[in-house]
Amino acid sequence: MIRWKPVVGLVLLVAAVIGGVTLYIRSQVKAALEDAITAISPDAQMRYASVSVTLGGTIRVQDIEIRPRAFDDRLHIEGIEVETPGLWFLLTGRTKVRDGELPEHLRATLRGLAFNLDGPMAETFDRFFAVAMQSSGVAPMSNCGDVRYFDLNAFQRLGYQSFVFDISLGYRFEKGGGPLRITTEWRMRDLGVATVNLEFAGASSNLRDVMATQARLRAFDVVYQDLSVTDRTKRYCSKASNMTVEQYIESEMNRSAAEYRAQWGLIPGPGLRQAYREFLTRPGEVRLQITPSVELDMQTLRLFKPEDLVSMLNLRVSVSGKAVTDLSMMPAPSAPTRPAPSPAAAPGVVASEFRSVPTADLDRHIGKTVRLHLTHGAPREGRLLQVLDGMARVERRLPGGTITLAIPLRQIERAEVLL
Repeated sequence: MIRWKPVVGLVLLVAAVIGGVTLYIRSQVKAALEDAITAISPDAQMRYASVSVTLGGTIRVQDIEIRPRAFDDRLHIEGIEVETPGLWFLLTGRTKVRDGELPEHLRATLRGLAFNLDGPMAETFDRFFAVAMQSSGVAPMSNCGDVRYFDLNAFQRLGYQSFVFDISLGYRFEKGGGPLRITTEWRMRDLGVATVNLEFAGASSNLRDVMATQARLRAFDVVYQDLSVTDRTKRYCSKASNMTVEQYIESEMNRSAAEYRAQWGLIPGPGLRQAYREFLTRPGEVRLQITPSVELDMQTLRLFKPEDLVSMLNLRVSVSGKAVTDLSMMPAPSAPTRPAPSPAAAPGVVASEFRSVPTADLDRHIGKTVRLHLTHGAPREGRLLQVLDGMARVERRLPGGTITLAIPLRQIERAEVLL
């Protein structure tokens, strides 16, 4: 026969311990919040309705209001959640974090951050935005009536009274030296939502080791889902400019190269422009995926042009599930320059020059300078290091050192070697 009294006593003891730990952590969180409120009190007033801590280690702060003293305005937040590894981490993890050791996973979520588009803060933002646009030299829009720049006032004309954000950011270190995965989601209610997933190799969970190690990108995936803003923009701009919706879309397609570079940071080729047309016609989902053939050091990516990155990163783009096969980009227009005349070769000396060789024979030219013309993107030039497993690895010299590019042999249309 089971004796229930010891079992019930043990259960009550465990419950009392867990309840005590939960109350202790809640009191610590409230104390930290009060310290934060005191710290920002010279600049803003802040209040919150409640704080709770779950058995799974999630901290919740509900109904937060922030009133900046410089404006007769307010920011309201429905709630903030921080998901941790558990109660034990909340009880003991502070020392590890202070020593630079991050938990194996963490996620913070902000729900319902409401920003009034008709308040003093929005007016101040629009004034700064107008000055920034004028000083940057960006040409104003010419196909949206009296809207010259898409500032906050323009969004009011589209019918939005406020922006309401839901923001989530989290990471996870896989066990056994696995990759670091980072996931973020930005949702603007009734406008659009963007989700970004990144995967890194070689990332350290200790902040002291971050500077000594270089995290390398393994995968990147971003998805944007239009909720209403594109349809609203088409309706408003076409009506304000006395155009049909079809004429407005055509005007977007006929932008100059300078306007595309100012708005997009690049000049899209025919395939990207056609994808943009389809998105404007039927707004939906845009997906961008990167799976480089070798793990990449993020710091070196800034040294390359957008048109080079397409093939380096194995970039794939789709619009509403339809793949965009032509990802070509046009180079920025520049003043033509006359090449300097090459010095005359000495009598009897044959000058070095690039000569075509079969792609299958590249492995015979290890250590030599090659120029590889690809089916898409700019040619790759550098010292050939290796040809193995269907990949040619080429070393390029940069101002800050060197980088090795891995180029699939199947993408090489023509190979040249400096002989």
